[in-house]
Amino acid sequence: MKYINRKNLINYKNHSRPGSALILTMFILAGMLVIAMSGSYLVLLGIKAGGIQSQSMRAYFAAEAGMEHFLWELRQNGYEPDVVSATPIMNGSSPAGGTYEIYYTAYPPLTFRSIGDFQNVRRSVEVRM
Repeated sequence: MKYINRKNLINYKNHSRPGSALILTMFILAGMLVIAMSGSYLVLLGIKAGGIQSQSMRAYFAAEAGMEHFLWELRQNGYEPDVVSATPIMNGSSPAGGTYEIYYTAYPPLTFRSIGDFQNVRRSVEVRM
């Protein structure tokens, strides 16, 4: 039987698991990767939501600009109510790059709806007189 002194016992304990530090490091790096990927996913969702919000605001401003133009025309030339129809009574484009369509939707009261469109996002503004 071989005699083990104290120095050999310490070396034996330290070298009994040579891959444990590597496995521990891999687990720590995997955890950091999961946290980083979930954080980047949240940032990506925020960027997409900001883009949709920007498109929505441009569509709203197009609808608002169309309604303001229609109200100016209404005060200049007047408007005789016709039957409510599905075709727009006025359309055009806004300086922000969107388009708008004005519809006559109800009587009484006179109700007009402006629908703004920008990159497949639609917003509407309604005026009752």
